Amino acid sequence: MNQYDVIIIGSGIAGALTGAVLAKSGLNVLILDSAQHPRFSVGEAATPESGFLLRLLSKRFDIPEIAYLSHPDKIIQHVGSSACGIKLGFSFAWHQENAPSSPDHLVAPPLKVPEAHLFRQDIDYFALMIALKHGAESRQNIKIESISLNDDGVEVALSNAAPVKAAFIIDAAAQGSPLSRQLGLRTTEGLATDTCSFFTHMLNVKSYEDALAPLSRTRSPIELFKSTLHHIFEEGWLWVIPFNNHSQGTNQLCSIGFQFNNAKYRPTEAPEIEFRKLLKKYPAIGEHFKDAVNAREWIYAPRINYRSVQNVGDRFCLLPQATGFIDPLFSRGLITTFESILRLAPKVLDAARSNRWQREQFIEVERHCLNAVATNDQLVSCSYEAFSDFHLWNVWHRVWLSGSNLGSAFLQKLLHDLEHSGDARQFDAALEAVRFPGCLSLDSPAYESLFRQSCQVMQQAREQARPVAETANALHELIKEHEAQLLPLGYSRTVSYTHLTLPTNREV
Repeated sequence: MNQYDVIIIGSGIAGALTGAVLAKSGLNVLILDSAQHPRFSVGEAATPESGFLLRLLSKRFDIPEIAYLSHPDKIIQHVGSSACGIKLGFSFAWHQENAPSSPDHLVAPPLKVPEAHLFRQDIDYFALMIALKHGAESRQNIKIESISLNDDGVEVALSNAAPVKAAFIIDAAAQGSPLSRQLGLRTTEGLATDTCSFFTHMLNVKSYEDALAPLSRTRSPIELFKSTLHHIFEEGWLWVIPFNNHSQGTNQLCSIGFQFNNAKYRPTEAPEIEFRKLLKKYPAIGEHFKDAVNAREWIYAPRINYRSVQNVGDRFCLLPQATGFIDPLFSRGLITTFESILRLAPKVLDAARSNRWQREQFIEVERHCLNAVATNDQLVSCSYEAFSDFHLWNVWHRVWLSGSNLGSAFLQKLLHDLEHSGDARQFDAALEAVRFPGCLSLDSPAYESLFRQSCQVMQQAREQARPVAETANALHELIKEHEAQLLPLGYSRTVSYTHLTLPTNREV
């Protein structure tokens, strides 16, 4: 009764979908969790990449229910009307201290198709139900005492229960990863990003259009209340992720979180006091939250950044959020998680057939995960540098957007090929053959050259205190230099999704 092929720690969306895939493929899977569903979780903004990856997981492992999570209409139909908001784009509103809002300090790249704001307590519970439906076993409210990794298997000692054994263990417990702690894998050394985070859910959060400026004034291509809205300012940024922004929605909550660059501002007060100080300092953001009230207590993390020195070994693997986390900016956590499951699951199935569970069998999974952490660290640390000036942010965010568009297009092609060929092995080989696993574009040398050089420009600006205008112009020249190399690949122009308003922006 206590012998399994695979034990998974953590029953959130990462552990649950991994369990669903492995159980559907014939393995005997146990999912352990120290808590139970439903429960609060962050990581609520879907992206085009995460949508394609969910559909790839669904198609590759023949689990239709996973694809239900890839589109807001399907979530509403199959999970519930409270389970998501709608996302028509990304939006970034830049703010100056003690200054009113300006629609000229706004960029709002729209999406080609709608994505979702995920109410994670419903979404994660649904993911666990998928795993149980396809044969996984789950034990919740159970504490792990220790984990033993041996040549012949894995043994997990449990509190107030008999130990459980398996051939392989997967840690999907994110920040609380017991394997990282037991093996001493986690560190913050070498990370450029040093940020803290406060987050909660609120009621009575007005739309941007009602609180600050109507569409006729912003000239935005999308309603900002139907986007993942980022209020950005010199010390950091604040997210607004509503779940009540569509006609079928029955969830009145709105997810709110704000992050500070610890190098520029290190909070010392209680979360609510820090929030009120932020609203007073940036009155335009204060207007957005004039009538808002908390629906739950604030959660505060003094430092949210960490990485692991390795994430696979003999008989174990850490999923991405257990491997490392940088910052919620750009919502890349789900992207990395879903791609990691696509890469890991076939290797686990092959290992089960051959009974070979050595580290080298899974080393490509580690390469992907560690690259993703390093890429996100560069992307986010440079973004915090760009927050100081709208002119600089307006050009820097195009570097990110170009890579996101390229990554989405590449995943869309993989999905098209898999749907038409039905050849799982061919798909696995194509995914493993990408030249830049864990990076934004996945397979574009031209873009990765642009990204690398752009990060160098931002690092020089930070180290040498270069003028903002000089840095922005250097980035713009790099974009122009690489754009022609990207166009022959059949992708859209680098700046085509960027909403510009000021003449100075057009000059940039």
